[in-house]
Amino acid sequence: MDSEKINSTPVPAYEQHPSPETHQAQAAPIVPAPQNAHMQPQAPLPKDHPQQQPFAQPPAPEYYAAAPGMGHPSGYNSATPLHALQRGPTPVDCPVCGQREMTRAEAHSGNTTHGWAAVLCCCFCLGCIPYLMSSLKDVDHYCGKCGVMLATWHNSGRVDVHHAVRN
Repeated sequence: MDSEKINSTPVPAYEQHPSPETHQAQAAPIVPAPQNAHMQPQAPLPKDHPQQQPFAQPPAPEYYAAAPGMGHPSGYNSATPLHALQRGPTPVDCPVCGQREMTRAEAHSGNTTHGWAAVLCCCFCLGCIPYLMSSLKDVDHYCGKCGVMLATWHNSGRVDVHHAVRN
């Protein structure tokens, strides 16, 4: 009697496995598109429409520093000018050794750090907090090859270049 109950219980829909014939019967019929559907006349586009604008011309070959497929021997295809350095390390052309290398960036306390420390010390007695935060510090950039200090990025956004590019 128990076996009759087991066999007579309905199988959930997600456990039913339809036959391949059922799948083929349920498939939507394929309707071919009209042959000349893409040839229908359309209204002309206005002159300021993006499709009416001419394609941008590729840059001249001398725009590229190296030929396509060839990179700089150091592996860095572009170098950042010293006056444009930011907080993090970046590839530069060292004016001292002439090599293109990634800079070594070291954070240190600067005027912004000292200013925040003075404010926090006077108001909340928390003057040590800015000295623990790297986001309030200035960054010295050193050449990755010869180790010479190249520039200092100040938290105010100013960059002091210590070694100018020689001509």
